[in-house]
Amino acid sequence: MRRRRTSGPARWLLRDRFGGNEVQRDRVLAYLEPIRETVLSGAQLAPGDAVLDVGCGDGLLGMAALDRVAPTGRVTFSDISADLLEQCRHLVDVAGAGDRAHLVETSLPELEGIGDAAVDAAVLRSVLIYVNDKALAFRHLHRVLRPGGRLSLFEPINSFGFPEPQGWLWGFDMSGLESLGELVKGAYAAHAQHDAGDPMLGFDERDLLEWAQQVGFHELTLTYEAQISSQHPAAGTDLATFLDSAPNPMVPTLRHVLREALTEEDKALVEQLFAEQLASGGGRNRQAVAYLTAQATDS
Repeated sequence: MRRRRTSGPARWLLRDRFGGNEVQRDRVLAYLEPIRETVLSGAQLAPGDAVLDVGCGDGLLGMAALDRVAPTGRVTFSDISADLLEQCRHLVDVAGAGDRAHLVETSLPELEGIGDAAVDAAVLRSVLIYVNDKALAFRHLHRVLRPGGRLSLFEPINSFGFPEPQGWLWGFDMSGLESLGELVKGAYAAHAQHDAGDPMLGFDERDLLEWAQQVGFHELTLTYEAQISSQHPAAGTDLATFLDSAPNPMVPTLRHVLREALTEEDKALVEQLFAEQLASGGGRNRQAVAYLTAQATDS
């Protein structure tokens, strides 16, 4: 029997975001743990609550939410990827919580298949960043919440770190190889399709507040965190793992991009530069994230 191919979002979440390296996978999950705790705490979950995990992915939020709303609360796992929902179903069954979990193949902005006023809380992590019509997404997040329901989310603010300054590539100082760096940037841009309408770049933390308020959310709280440091975020990662990773599910692995852009000789020079800065902890890290909590109107 032929094995079914894993879809792009599932392949990225389950492999490409950590380069297929189990040690790096554990490192990524350790980074995500406090994010999960902050998002779930912001939702003020209580036993008996009905929760919607929007863009559930591999179940990071939803599985922990099942514990928080036990013994009678329910979690709806929703995602655009049937493969990821299948993964969540497996986790739910292993946990013996199948009677309290519901899986729906749907996505923002419309959340088709999720009824009006269906849940007490909606949680999401790094989902809106992929949605073109974020204002409409907030409208439907408000729609599915019961009066007084809570919204809690986390989003990267990629516009804070983009575009990179001249002479830098993916957080690495390309001094001496600037022309090669520009070739790689061009190849990457062809996949990422960065432009004024790019959903990953065309918003900031103030937009999140505005969109939520416009559709009727109140009691809004936004926490913004920005970091600028002289250590590359992948410092300590081996070169192969780094090259076999992809920044997001919309683009290929970094190794693929280098192969497209450079000759073998030039690729070797760039990879050597990457390896040296990964080992030394050099490079740069410029990133920002936002947490938002809000409450749906009571009527």
